[in-house]
Formats: sequence, C-alpha cells, structure tokens
Amino acid sequence: MTQLAQFTPVAADHTAEIARLNDAARAGSLATSRTVFTRALADILAGDAEDPGARQASLMLGQAALRRLINETPIELGNDPHGERDFGAVEFQGHKIFWKIDVYANDGTFSWGSEMPWDARQSFRVVTIMLASDW
Repeated sequence: MTQLAQFTPVAADHTAEIARLNDAARAGSLATSRTVFTRALADILAGDAEDPGARQASLMLGQAALRRLINETPIELGNDPHGERDFGAVEFQGHKIFWKIDVYANDGTFSWGSEMPWDARQSFRVVTIMLASDW
C-alpha cells in the first residue's frame, strides 16, 4: 500500500502584489488610495505669495513635481527591507522628504491595518508625503 504525502499548504508570498499596489498608490493611479501632504510640507510648497490663488497654484505645481520625483527615484534597499516599496526618501528644494504608505482595511474608518494588503478591494492605502522633520 502506498501512502500519499500529506499536502500542507504553504503561506503564499504576496510581496510582489503588495509592491505593485504600493507603486500604483504612489503614482496616484490606484482607486483605493489617497495621498496626503503634511501641513509643514504643504506650506513650503505653497510659498509665501500674498495672493491665495498664486499660493494654491504653487502648491499644486510643487505637489506634482514632488510626486514625479518620488516616482522616478529608486528606493534604496535599506528603506525597503521587505520588498514592499512602502517607504522612501528624496531631496527636494533643499529639504529631505520622506514618503510612506500605510495599508488599512477598506472599511472607511482607517482604524485597522488590512489583514489582506495584497487585495486592492479589501485594503486602502494612504501615501503620506512629509518633511523628514515631520517624522
């Protein structure tokens, strides 16, 4: 009589899918994500013009330029120990800038981390872009 080997499921490695979703969130193309800039960074990007419209335009242009820089700058291996591409650092206009991605359960509360961060329907990403001093 031949005994069949018992099948033990191995935990699936979802790192590549998490990294793909994080890349899409960072680029602004993932529907289940949002990007936020800290107040201190937003104030710097807006500049000090008297006209509110000019400040708003500067803020939007600065945000776009910073997002482009973040997406084009390779992530250093020391900032990505798990391969999920969820943290990085860049220099922008003489400031050290950090960005990070937090993954929450997609329940609208942002109270809990996602149990399935590799599933875009069950997770919601928040990309936070900040001055290093905001950390």
